[in-house]
Amino acid sequence: MNNFSICNESCDNIDFSLDQTFLPALYALIFCIGLPTNCLALYGLYCLVRTDNTLPVYIINLLLSDLLHITMLPLWIDYYSRGHVWRFGDALCSSTGIIFWISQIVSIFFMLCVALERYIAVSHPLWFRSQRRLKYTCLLCGFAWLVAFLGITISFKVGFTNTADGLCFEKYPSNKQYCVLRLGTITLGFPLPLTLLVGLYGATWRNINQAVSVADCEKKKITKLLLLLVVIFVLVFGPYHIVGYVRYTGLMVLEDCCDYEARIFIYFQIGMGFLSLSSLLDPFLYIFVCRDVRKEMLDSFPCFQKLANVTERWKTARASTT
Repeated sequence: MNNFSICNESCDNIDFSLDQTFLPALYALIFCIGLPTNCLALYGLYCLVRTDNTLPVYIINLLLSDLLHITMLPLWIDYYSRGHVWRFGDALCSSTGIIFWISQIVSIFFMLCVALERYIAVSHPLWFRSQRRLKYTCLLCGFAWLVAFLGITISFKVGFTNTADGLCFEKYPSNKQYCVLRLGTITLGFPLPLTLLVGLYGATWRNINQAVSVADCEKKKITKLLLLLVVIFVLVFGPYHIVGYVRYTGLMVLEDCCDYEARIFIYFQIGMGFLSLSSLLDPFLYIFVCRDVRKEMLDSFPCFQKLANVTERWKTARASTT
């Protein structure tokens, strides 16, 4: 018997109750907070796009991927709260799983687009102003969504042809072919983009200090935007991809795959949960795109203007009485 023969068996020693509280609670929090904040940020960014500004287009697509992910969370909450039991049919399972991973892939791509756009704007301002076209930016975003859909669909046809009853987009243990595929995608999905993000941040930081045409406040906003991208990327994608390296490498070299899957199960699920944190953190990018966040919000949402006026009158009245 070779090292991979035991991996063809089904594992019945995994305790699916380990994440029965953590993931539903985390996803419920993300759904309740992420849904309204992403919608507010999307509306504000849409107003900026009408000025032929290309940067908001990338962030809009980033937030759209978050909203797409958020709309699927109630199904995942039900799935994990029942101990990894899917109740909604194979077709919806496939659709939900594909949507989950498409949102992750395009999130990484649009983060890189934002960083690259800021680098070019600072390092090659004349070329940037002459070449940027809103139409081409939208076409690039559409192409990214198409490639992500095709890539994820093909990938999961390899890994999840025969999942166990009740499971959705999970198979224990993963076969050798799928482990090789996942190690490749993890390499493309974390260390490579992280290297590019850090490199673009460093190059932009060096060039922006020499730019005399950029105001100091704008310099700070650009560097903070890129730093926030790096922090979000490491925090959101780091845990899953690091544990993924450990999991899939171990499955390829160890004999007792089921025992290994059982031991690493909870760590992998925690990393999986961290992937959804982008839906909470990405709306903060809106702050570094608007020139005046407070003014943009008040102009976009008249109800906020009324609330601000009431608050201002209350402060004035309180100050006069003291």
